[in-house]
Amino acid sequence: MNVFTDIEQWFLPLLVFIFFLLLFGLFHWLFLRIVKIVTNKLPLYTDNDIANAFDKPARVIIIVLGFYLMLKVSPLFYITENIIVIKSVHTCVIFCIFWIAYNLSASTNSLFRHLLNKLGFKVYASISNMLSAFFHTILVVLGAAMIISEWGYDINGFIAGLSLGGLAISLAAKDTLSNIFAGMIILADKPFSVGDWVVCNNIEGSVEQIAFRSTSIRTIEQALVYIPNSLLTNTPIINYTKRNKRRIDITIGVVYKTTQAQLHEIVQKAKESLIKNDDICDEDILVVFNQMNNSSLDIRIICYSHFTDYTSYTYAKEKVNFDILGILEEVGTSAAYPSTSIYIENNV
Repeated sequence: MNVFTDIEQWFLPLLVFIFFLLLFGLFHWLFLRIVKIVTNKLPLYTDNDIANAFDKPARVIIIVLGFYLMLKVSPLFYITENIIVIKSVHTCVIFCIFWIAYNLSASTNSLFRHLLNKLGFKVYASISNMLSAFFHTILVVLGAAMIISEWGYDINGFIAGLSLGGLAISLAAKDTLSNIFAGMIILADKPFSVGDWVVCNNIEGSVEQIAFRSTSIRTIEQALVYIPNSLLTNTPIINYTKRNKRRIDITIGVVYKTTQAQLHEIVQKAKESLIKNDDICDEDILVVFNQMNNSSLDIRIICYSHFTDYTSYTYAKEKVNFDILGILEEVGTSAAYPSTSIYIENNV
């Protein structure tokens, strides 16, 4: 009996082939709609990403398994019993499974970050990207190890080679790895975040990016400075954004002809003015007649503004200055200016 001329023997394999062909064609459409139903209530638009992560690998599995099962029920079933064919099918399935996992580790990155934030674990995009890259590497290594093992090769040598290679790489890139681990420490401890105004290593500016190797800071002069992360973890960092108020320290010098009663009145009215000022914190207000300077009687004013950003703080400080000038005019005295008195002795 000829296996190629006896049509009845190919009836069942043909049905199997048609079934998997329909499954192949409908998978993308069907799976996409199932994912949309499941993720419809999620606040993130990740349904297309999840569907695309499964789409191509799953359809490859459908093609391979469909062709394998078609041969299994056909007169050519003996082909499927060949060890090379069996291992090839297993290899394809393993590869596609890790392919799906690799795609999911990237496509659902924002979804997992959102879920962790909802549970109270705040994860920033930078550290999330680092973890995603780490998982990518682990998946590639595990996938390669499983495929090599499937073909009967001893993976102990492969693992030993990876260990020796990893040791060589770590010794050659010691500084780079130190910066990467320091970057992860920064992202975990969060001494600063993107957008914060910081001072470190005599560099002051706004944090623009926290990367694997370095952190970039935009200075007042708009220059972009890259600081190695390992250096940041071993140096004091001043984070001005984290403060809840900002200090105002003003010294007002009035002319020496100002009387004691006028000085008391200036001090009292300045205190009252600061208390009424909505931009100034009510506590920690200090207004004192500080010292008798060379050409002025100095009154020192120390208080704190509610504003921490530079622009709002500057306007709050300007308002305090105008109020003090108004008080000096109201009391009837004026601010002093640097002066020198010269006395000429007449001996005649």
